[in-house]
Parts: sequence; C-alpha cells; structure tokens
Amino acid sequence: MSEHQDYDVIVVGAGHNGLTAGAYLSRAGARVLVVERRHETGGALVTEEFSGYRFNLHANYMLMLDVAPPYADLGLEEDGCVYIRPDAEASLLTGDGGAITLYADLDKTLDSIRAFSPKDAERYREIYLDYKQIADEYLIPSTYGRPVGSAQLAATYMESELGQKILKVSEETPLEICRGWGFETPGLSALLLYLICMWGIDPEESNSSYLVPLYFNRILNATLVKGGSHRLSSTLQKAGILAGMEVMENHEVRRFIVEDGVAKGVEVAPTGMGGPITRIDAKAVVTSTDPTVTFGQFIPEAEVLKRSKLCLNTAKNWEWEQSSFFLCHLALRKKPHFKAESRDPGVEKAFIRVFGVETPDDVVTHLKEVMEGHLLHDIGHVTFTTDLDPNQAPKEVEPDSAVCRIEACVPYAPAAGDWNDLSVGYGDRLIAKLASYMTDFDSADIVRRYDYSPLYIEAKIPQMKRGSIKHGAYVMTQMGYSRPNVQCSSNRTPIDNLYVCGASTFPGGMITFGGGYNAANVVAADLGLPVWWTEPEAVTAARKKGFLL
Repeated sequence: MSEHQDYDVIVVGAGHNGLTAGAYLSRAGARVLVVERRHETGGALVTEEFSGYRFNLHANYMLMLDVAPPYADLGLEEDGCVYIRPDAEASLLTGDGGAITLYADLDKTLDSIRAFSPKDAERYREIYLDYKQIADEYLIPSTYGRPVGSAQLAATYMESELGQKILKVSEETPLEICRGWGFETPGLSALLLYLICMWGIDPEESNSSYLVPLYFNRILNATLVKGGSHRLSSTLQKAGILAGMEVMENHEVRRFIVEDGVAKGVEVAPTGMGGPITRIDAKAVVTSTDPTVTFGQFIPEAEVLKRSKLCLNTAKNWEWEQSSFFLCHLALRKKPHFKAESRDPGVEKAFIRVFGVETPDDVVTHLKEVMEGHLLHDIGHVTFTTDLDPNQAPKEVEPDSAVCRIEACVPYAPAAGDWNDLSVGYGDRLIAKLASYMTDFDSADIVRRYDYSPLYIEAKIPQMKRGSIKHGAYVMTQMGYSRPNVQCSSNRTPIDNLYVCGASTFPGGMITFGGGYNAANVVAADLGLPVWWTEPEAVTAARKKGFLL
C-alpha cells in the first residue's frame, strides 16, 4: 500500500451529484478530492461524437436545470453551460397523420388543445395552474431540502388548500389521476400520461404519484444543454477545480476505512488493477454509490451491523427497476419530415414526439407488458437534438444533417431472449415504426447508427445497474423520507462522517442536483464550513409551511 494522503472531504463518484457536492464544499474552503472509477467525470451526462455527430447517450432532457440552485450558485452559465428551451415541448403523433402539441407557453398550448376540444382547453388550464402551484411551492423546493416523514406530512397537508391538493394527488394512481382530468380528447390524456410515466413511473401504483404534478410541470419546461449534455458536468467540474477541488479519475474505491463506527477515509486503486492501493484519509466521506455498494461492499457486514441493521437490510433488499431504456441513435445526412407537420406546424420542432400510443390504455398496456418482460409493441419517443442545437451535427460538411434519438421503455431482461441478440432487430422495428409517421425517411441517409440496449448502459456505467436511470425502483419503501431508508435520506448515515449524495437517496434520480446540493449543506454544517450560498426563497417558504425540515 502506498503512502496515505489527507483531505477534508472525499467524494466518491463524479456524477453530477458528486461534482455538485465537491464544488460547493471546495468553495466553502474544504480541501476536496473526488474519486471516479471511469476515465471521465459526469456519470449519465455522456456526450460522444461519431463522424462529427454528437450523441447524448443517457441524460438528454434537463427538467430542472432552470430552477436548480447550483446553476446560478456555481456560475454554470458563465462557464459555458447554456440551456436551450424549446418552444414546442411535446407532440403526440397519430396514425392518421395528425398530432397534438404542448408548448412551453400556456396560451399556445390552449390554442392547440382548443382545436380538438374547447372544453379540454379550459380543463387543461385548471390542471396546469394547480400543478404549477404544487410544483413551485412544494415539489421543486422539496428537492433542495431535508425530507419530512410521511406521517408529519399528512398532518401538514390537511392544514392548507395546497396541502389538500397534494394529498389528493398522492392517494391516487397516475392512471386514476389521468381519468380524473376528464379530457374528451384521448390523445391529450395519452400524451400526458406517457410523459409522466416514461421516467419509470408505474401508472397503476400510487407509490410515486406525488411526482405527477412535478413531471407534468417540468416536462413542459424541459431544456437541452447546448453543445451536449456532458457540457453540464464539465462546467460543474470546472467550478470545483477553480475552487481547489481535485479529481482522481480512473481510480476505484476498494473499501471505506471505518474505525469504531467512524469513517476515516477510503482505499483506492487504479480501475481494474490489483494495485497499488492508496489510503486517503478525510474528515468526511461523501458517496454517490447505491446502498448495495455503500453498505454491502465498501464496509464489512459486521461493521455495518454494529451501527445499523436497517442499512444492512437496505443493502441486501434494495429493489432495482424492472424497466430500462433502449436508445437508437442515428446520424442522418438530412432530417426527414413528419406527415403531421402539414396539420400541426408545432410538430416540426417539438422537443419530444411520442409515437405508437393514442389512448391512455395504450400507455398502460405497453408499460405493463414491459414490466412483464415483453417487447410486443413499437412505442417510444423521438428527439432531433439538432432542431434546437444545429451544431451537434457537422453542418459544415452536411448542411442538412441531423442527430436523431429514438427512445423506448423496455425490460432489462426480455422474455424473448438476450439483448445481444435482440438489439439490432428491435432498433429496426423502432426505425420502421417511426418512418411510418414520416413522408421522406430514407435509410440510405443514415450515416451512423448506435443501438444502445440496457446491457450496454450497464456495461458503460456499472453504477446504472440493470440499466437503471434512478439507481433504484420508486417503490413505497424507497421513496421520499425512506430513500434509501429513514436513517440516510437526509444525507447523514449511522456511520459517523459518512454521507450519501446519489440518486439512491432523497430526492431520487434524474438530473436534479438535489442529492449533491443537500449533502453539501449537511457536510458544511457538520464540518463548520462557511455556507457561502443563499438558500432559495422558495425552499425557505416551503419549510415555513412544514413541507421541509
């Protein structure tokens, strides 16, 4: 073992949460080291270039970038992380060549819906404003604060009109909520239900129904990072490095050093190598790993058991998602056109175009089949990132070139066989289905194609087990105050000086920054570091209402 080093804080994992925690704590004056097993930082913020075309392999739709405190606190825009907000956010393509489109602007959306049903337009306005209030005053602020237990929240909900709205949503399944909207237009209901459930939400379970207003609101505010998603992680890393943060890439943690129930540091080695093993000491260890790794691999079982039987049980019984994503990335010489563009101009530049479903029952049936391991229907959504950011394709070489991302919810383990055998055929099916909604798709225009199955996701980023996009299923025992368990959801763990900050802790997955931001607050308080950032007013207001601790 080589000579050990000393830091104030060691951050394990350089995904966006780890980088966020590291950057905040570095600016607070801590000496911070971020350890990353891969050759580059960013986690799911992967952008790779093939033949001049840039593909965002994982994270693409930024739902919270415009409201996340780190974006302003860390000066990400000034350092080159610029987001683009589309005018048309989502369209549902129908088999008869029509479409229905939702816009970032409420009035434009109402005009679009009014063409189908004036009654639906007025009902949509009511729902939109209700959900916007729930998102703005509760769900978005809750992402950046300590969670409250369900019993206390239930009592708080009954004390206000807003709380009662939240409680009502929380008690119903997404499908029941959808039916309660009462829309006359099946396509409108289908589009909204798909957009809400595409992130791994079961439409027939109420475990995560409280997120329905958040996803409804944020999908209509989704943005794209100019230049590729990896630019977000690179600016996060830059913010930390400018403050003195160090990054150790290509090194994996072998174990946490725990003595008498206190985390003292970590042992690391070059990724995939037997050694040399280096001991690195720190006053605090902040990890973005999931419970199966944190408490099941990095700390001896006997040591975990001394401090927390619950954490050991969490490690042994952690539930992963049954579904994942299949992505077919296409580099095209020219962008094809959709049949629906002649009837709905918004379709031409819509950020997300959903195909293969026309009723809420189509969405429910498809997701149920996916959970059972089947690939029976060709259903998904497509985005041309070059609609918003033309420079993600080699326009100087191919002026009409485009980057296409076809995405579908799929089982990790298909009943029909192995993804290594099914991948190309399933990609062919999705391309053919999408082409049926187009006027001029020509396979000869495909310059490069990259079929990206759940197996490839897991192989590229091992932390994304089973192709997981959330580092653990959204089930009752793994949500909110219980994510990953009641002892760790506020970032501290029963192991003194060990903190958690990843997607497997509150507030959960997606690119929210919540895990890293919240961990930075807790660690700074425990180490007596100056908190140089100002808590958002919305978070303070939510705490006063009892929604946060």
